[in-house]
Amino acid sequence: MSPPTFRTFLTEVASVEDVHPHLRKVTFRGGDLETFEPVGPDTFLYLLLPPPGRDALTIDQSFTWEAHGTMAEEDKPVGAYYTVRAWRPEVAELDILMVMHGDPGPASGWAMRAGTGDPVALWGPRTAYAPPDGTAELLVVVDETGLPAAAVIVEELPDDVRAVVVAEVACEAERLELADRPNVTVRWLHRDGAPAGTTTLLADTVRSLPPLAPNTYVWGGAESKAMTAVRRHVRGERGLPREATSLVAYWRHVDTSDEDDAESR
Repeated sequence: MSPPTFRTFLTEVASVEDVHPHLRKVTFRGGDLETFEPVGPDTFLYLLLPPPGRDALTIDQSFTWEAHGTMAEEDKPVGAYYTVRAWRPEVAELDILMVMHGDPGPASGWAMRAGTGDPVALWGPRTAYAPPDGTAELLVVVDETGLPAAAVIVEELPDDVRAVVVAEVACEAERLELADRPNVTVRWLHRDGAPAGTTTLLADTVRSLPPLAPNTYVWGGAESKAMTAVRRHVRGERGLPREATSLVAYWRHVDTSDEDDAESR
């Protein structure tokens, strides 16, 4: 198998919509997206933005991370990884759902003020979802940041594969609508006032599940410490092999230590 090819796609903001007070949908359209193709249900891209205090991009399609290391600090783009929630090839348009944090990072801070026509670059695409042949059951473990990928996974799930989705959100009002599939069970967990990244809800719920079938694949996207706890349980206590798990740190709470880190995307 040939190695994946990563590109830098130049495009711009087409529209911005608030899904709820802590989630914003940003739609990108045109430019290099005319040649974009997703690589899996959890397709993710690195959103590259102008440096702080500037409106114009400082990179073009030739951008590489090697070149990034040699750029002057004031010229380096900022950004973060985000999952593609929807892709409409007929109009070269994709949606990304961006969580609005209380202490915004460069990308979520940008999303709070993003407007139509703002230039961006998208680097990738990449995927971490790779169920082995013969997978008959799927366990999906996510917080708000992993919900967009979970939504696509549910939409694209074959009818002969059963799935359980364990999803943590702030409260019932911040659930993300998932497709109603007869082979999918969703367990919603609410933090009820606890800050994101400070609970053990995901790992505790996974520990409470019945025995997993030998042909189960576990995929997750959430805070790093939570994903590490789930991974240690399903591999160490449930006995699933490495190839049957992909639990990715979509973000890291300020109090999470290096030893608590999961695989990062």
